[in-house]
Amino acid sequence: MGGVSDPTSAWRRPAPVRLPWLPPPVLRDCAIGGATALLGVLMLFLADAYVDWGIWQPAVPLRLVPLVALAVAECHRSTSPRFALALGTAAAVVDITLGPSVGGLIMWSDVLYAASVYGSSRLAIRLLYGNGLFVAAAATTAWILSRDLRALTLTIIYVGLVGISPLLTGMSVREHREKAEVERLRSAQTARLAELDHQAAVAAERARMARELHDVVANHLSAVAVQSTAALSVKSLDEARLRETLEVIRESSVQGLTEMRRMIGLLRSDNAPDEPVSVPRLAETDRLVEHVRRAGLTVHIEVIGVVRELPTPIDLAAYRVVQETLTNALKHAAPQELRMVFAYRADDVVITSENGVDPEHVTRLPGAKAGLIGMAERVSLLGGAFEAGPREGRWHVRAELPCGADVVLGTRHDSSSEAKDGAA
Repeated sequence: MGGVSDPTSAWRRPAPVRLPWLPPPVLRDCAIGGATALLGVLMLFLADAYVDWGIWQPAVPLRLVPLVALAVAECHRSTSPRFALALGTAAAVVDITLGPSVGGLIMWSDVLYAASVYGSSRLAIRLLYGNGLFVAAAATTAWILSRDLRALTLTIIYVGLVGISPLLTGMSVREHREKAEVERLRSAQTARLAELDHQAAVAAERARMARELHDVVANHLSAVAVQSTAALSVKSLDEARLRETLEVIRESSVQGLTEMRRMIGLLRSDNAPDEPVSVPRLAETDRLVEHVRRAGLTVHIEVIGVVRELPTPIDLAAYRVVQETLTNALKHAAPQELRMVFAYRADDVVITSENGVDPEHVTRLPGAKAGLIGMAERVSLLGGAFEAGPREGRWHVRAELPCGADVVLGTRHDSSSEAKDGAA
């Protein structure tokens, strides 16, 4: 990642380029071999394009043998580069021994090029070193035999063009192909990372919607269920008490529908902000407290510190924590009594609650702990701390929400956290 390619990619044989309008590699190689062989034969018979060593006079048909072998090697140039190189080198040695022909040298240079492109990098480097030694040996032989600077220069140029130039060209083409492959892999990796980011964003949005739906639907419906159960369990309920219970049920239903409509409106909006423009705030919890009091829960509220306006995300999270705490106490508190403390401190606001409850009864309820998970997620996303559980026979909830000037959404930067990180 980050622009670093696979260190083993240099030792892999790159796949031949496959374009839609090109034939398969075998047919393409055979076509190249046949064309070059035909060219070599024509030059051999029509232009006498070969060197006569003057030592012996081989028949012209005998010179066709290395050309045919080179043509067979050409047919395997991309599919079996090592076999093509071995056969082509043997045929080139025979051709040079009989008297090098122009067609044979052209075909051998193409075999060297194909071995450099389609073979391994190690093979190409070895061929480059070996042909370099061959050029040096040929130049030394030419100098010893002729003592002519012109002959030495022509030998170096001729042998270098045939043995070195195809290898350098093939290595250059191979390098460009490997770079293109690395860029293709990097592009695919970038697309994959973008897809993973998209999936993570979708999962985060679904978790957020689940929290909102739980807070909007479950809390109000829980109050409706508690009140309706209480009304049905009492056989001789007077008219005043029945009316009061129905009013609580109606109020819970109306509030739930109102918040549900607000959420649906936000989901249908094309340019919805990260948080609703008009969100419930911690200062509006008096309505929640009054609502659960009418439902039969005794609530004691204590405020410590100076009440101040909180940032919108903090305010919404605090409101939801209080809402879930009141709903849980209304359903599970035994006796029906809850004590809550709001502590406004310099850098954060702390909400604590305590009520009597049977923890085993809570874990047996359908959907138990779903609200606790939602509260913990809300607080952790803002960089706060949350804990809830039984303690000495009572149920305790504590939510610490940072709201200082040095707080960034989801991260809290202060000396104490840095010290804790260093200690960890």
